[in-house]
Amino acid sequence: MDWYPFTAEEKAQLVRSWKAIESQKQAIGCDIYEMIFNQCPEARKLFPKMKFVNSKPDKKSCEFAFQGLRFVQVIEGAVMSLDNLPALDPILDNLGRRHGKLEVNGKFRTYYWSTFLECSICIFRKTLSSCRKFPDKEIDRTIILWRYLLRDVMKKIKVAL
Repeated sequence: MDWYPFTAEEKAQLVRSWKAIESQKQAIGCDIYEMIFNQCPEARKLFPKMKFVNSKPDKKSCEFAFQGLRFVQVIEGAVMSLDNLPALDPILDNLGRRHGKLEVNGKFRTYYWSTFLECSICIFRKTLSSCRKFPDKEIDRTIILWRYLLRDVMKKIKVAL
């Protein structure tokens, strides 16, 4: 599976948008996971060490913050590798093998992929929209680029399953 062929201008757009929001990466990761758990409460089974209070994730727990940050660090790795995305393949392959074990055990459902993608896109849009460092007129175009990048990251992880 090949990566989407981003132009130099598209890469620059993704990097600009990342720089506008990267200081919020832990909050972004937590918001993505919170949204995932709201959309798919059964996904909580994948995170037995994560604490939930009144059926909501405990955002103050170290495990929750750590998991959110790890997810966003994979995304950050993709942004930093835009000039050589295939260099990211071994990392995504490893992630795929780990998630594959969850799928074999019956814990990971294939529809989680689309949930992860849509929740990520939603939180990226929300974060960019509230960011003064990024122009509103560029958000729609940038979100399309994020969708291509995140879709391919997830496809690469799925290929390794």
